[in-house]
Amino acid sequence: MLRTLLISIRFHEGRYYGTGDWPPSPFRLFQALVAGAARGKQFDPDFKNALEWFECLPPPRIVSPPARRGKHFKIFVPNNDLDAKGGNPANVRDIRVAKTFRPWFFNPGLPLIYSWDDVDDSSSEILSVRDITQRLYQLGRGSDMAWATAEILDRNKAESLLNEHPGVIRVPSKNGNVPCPVKNSLRSLIKRHQTKRFIQKDGKTLFIQPPKAVFKQFGYNSSSQSLHFEIRDETGFTPHPTRLAAQLIAGLRNAAAKKLAEALPSKSNLVERILVGLGAGTADLPQRVRIVPIPSVGTRYTDSLIRRIMVEVPPECPINADDILWSFNGLKPHNPVTGESWPGRLFSTENHNMANFYKKSSSLFRSITAVALPKAQHRRLSPATRETKSGNERSKEEMKAVSAVNQALRHAGINDIPKQIRVQLDPFQLRGTPARSFASGSRFSRQSLWHVEILFNKPVEGPLILGDGRFCGLGLMVPILDKPCDVVAFTLAPKNRPSKNDASDLIKALRAALMSLDRDHSHSYSPTRLFSGHGPDGAPDRSGHHEHVFLAADSDAREKNLIERLIVAAPWAADRNVKQQNQAYFELVVSSLETLYAGRLGKFHLSTLETLADGDPLIGPALSWSSKNPYIATRNLKKHQDVASMIKADVFTECKRRGFPRPENIKIINARVGPRGGRPTALMQIHFSVAIRGPLLIGRDSHKGNGLFHFETAEHKE
Repeated sequence: MLRTLLISIRFHEGRYYGTGDWPPSPFRLFQALVAGAARGKQFDPDFKNALEWFECLPPPRIVSPPARRGKHFKIFVPNNDLDAKGGNPANVRDIRVAKTFRPWFFNPGLPLIYSWDDVDDSSSEILSVRDITQRLYQLGRGSDMAWATAEILDRNKAESLLNEHPGVIRVPSKNGNVPCPVKNSLRSLIKRHQTKRFIQKDGKTLFIQPPKAVFKQFGYNSSSQSLHFEIRDETGFTPHPTRLAAQLIAGLRNAAAKKLAEALPSKSNLVERILVGLGAGTADLPQRVRIVPIPSVGTRYTDSLIRRIMVEVPPECPINADDILWSFNGLKPHNPVTGESWPGRLFSTENHNMANFYKKSSSLFRSITAVALPKAQHRRLSPATRETKSGNERSKEEMKAVSAVNQALRHAGINDIPKQIRVQLDPFQLRGTPARSFASGSRFSRQSLWHVEILFNKPVEGPLILGDGRFCGLGLMVPILDKPCDVVAFTLAPKNRPSKNDASDLIKALRAALMSLDRDHSHSYSPTRLFSGHGPDGAPDRSGHHEHVFLAADSDAREKNLIERLIVAAPWAADRNVKQQNQAYFELVVSSLETLYAGRLGKFHLSTLETLADGDPLIGPALSWSSKNPYIATRNLKKHQDVASMIKADVFTECKRRGFPRPENIKIINARVGPRGGRPTALMQIHFSVAIRGPLLIGRDSHKGNGLFHFETAEHKE
């Protein structure tokens, strides 16, 4: 008859010093059973047969009591190499080495349970395993004294016992690093024990490496349990601004802790430590409950308001997940400082779609709530002055923030070194919130908050929450599942960068090269409208919109008189009124360009192709933009007409034509008009009421790189 085998282990003290993670692996349990069954070098034949039968069982389920990690400490002990000193105990001082211990602490009244299903209880070996289990005297290091019992139960009764245990049930999976016994594990342990570690040869003592034990690794990682809530009233969702994320989470957290402490007065201190964080130390971090705001995401126009809350209960949390669910259900959002009540209540929901989006794997993540980096504060500029920061100071601040992000990733358990990290103060989302706005109601200053973009070498599984505010609703990262390839840049080698005065000739050569590749890929005598700007009959495109590629030369950030990279933007990226055409064909033609011949300027190797994503100076999104290349008006200046007013009106019209919102403010820095009038040119700053995504290429000759803008960071406006 098939039944369930349960081995329950109780430690004499509520601590475990064994190496590796908690709970002890099935192979460590097998080693402890072998040590208990052996009598010196001898095994009872029945016990040996039972252990050979036991090692062939599939990996068990494991239920362990909630545990927290203690601090490191060292002790000096002999390293069992006395044979190397002639076996004389008087020489033991010469073989003392430092051993580092970091125990796990738990409730000794709760057993550690290993469970094997579908075991044949009619075999004689299972009875011998039960006898061997009673001989177990330790599990882990020599100080981990324990005792065990084995039971053979019906499946239903065994499931009932496991479900009543307050710990987390860990189920084996294929991929992992937890060792489990397999066939020949017992034989390998016996051989390892019998191998002499030292031999005498030619008058020298030689160390012999004992054979390794045989086992197989499985996965036992138990993920956090997620509780999902919606903020609703009788009419539907009651969304809250993303900038109030810290206040919203703090109010809900404090209310849930108060409700739970009143219901469980004996655990009030535990609730304060695990839920609120009062008195919590480093060892409590794996046990702490994390409350995550879930801003709405979707298209670039989604409002990013908070309509949902997710509560993550880690597997080692000493508070039951059902109790935490009860404490949050029905709470009313409020301001934790003033006590002001906010609309809606929390209602438990089975709809996890929005929260599951944040859990997806991606190589690219962008923050939607600002990341708190107190050790990487940027200097605030006085609003009363026109003070600016030097490029050197801004670079140092950003490098410090990048270093803090790397440290935050290590704290989050991610050891993969990112391929690229970008930090900025403006949001990455079109309708996002600037980093400084999240400081209101939080314990963090405006200068310690950053928006972060991280590009990993390989996909990382979400949800990814970083920084010192990860328990306060801050540092939430959005996985970017598709990286648009509608704006690309070819970086020129530093030793082969032409002057900015040669931009016109270089762009002409770039357009000619793209049209040549276009003809090759389209197998046509003439290039397509996408790259030439001309119709099939050769006439210029008169569609009313800009339906061919935009080209520009971007100057070096340090050597502003040199061209650092060439920009190729699809028409639908620079003109929102243009319907997206064949994206794949655009990528095919542009990526085919490897070498550019530019006449007198020479030959350029364009092997470095970069897709410009949000956060790039030419992409944003941002509120304020400054001229990179001069803006050329689309019409001539009339007689007695004010130059600045005419240019501003022209910019308003051009933004409307391109589908951009109407600028809130335009500041003309330098305007020029020819001696006989004509089209004026100007350098300017444009400020929008909402953050827009670039590239911002407007005005006459914008297809040739004129009218190119780059964004200003938020620190310019502080």
